[in-house]
Amino acid sequence: MQRRLAQFKMTEVQGSFRIITDGDIKALEERLAKPKSAKFIIVDSYQYAYEAGWEYSLTKALIERFKRKTFIFISQEDKGKPIGKPAIRLKYAAGVKVRTQGFRAYCQGRYSGNVSEYYTIWAEKAVEVYNYKSNN
Repeated sequence: MQRRLAQFKMTEVQGSFRIITDGDIKALEERLAKPKSAKFIIVDSYQYAYEAGWEYSLTKALIERFKRKTFIFISQEDKGKPIGKPAIRLKYAAGVKVRTQGFRAYCQGRYSGNVSEYYTIWAEKAVEVYNYKSNN
């Protein structure tokens, strides 16, 4: 992760970007209540957060309390579906769902137009993945 932060020059935006490894939902709630707090919160992964006490009802209440903030939840999956009932419930509560596979992102939420449309995340790697699949 440190190499990626350096690669994408995240040190240049030190005051605007923070990584918090504490999984305490109450501490995050207190932090978000402060002026000039984060506008985007990325939780990686919801399964680990859930184990740290992020029950679905607490997560939903956090999202409802901070409606002007964007919450991005990353979920572990099995056979294309989130692992665990809380993660499945959270998926259905989300306005936008994006599933990534083979360096492509597919929008599966309310705002998607065509289900087969995708955004290529990393073109060179996607070519490798999909050329490999088509050659086998």
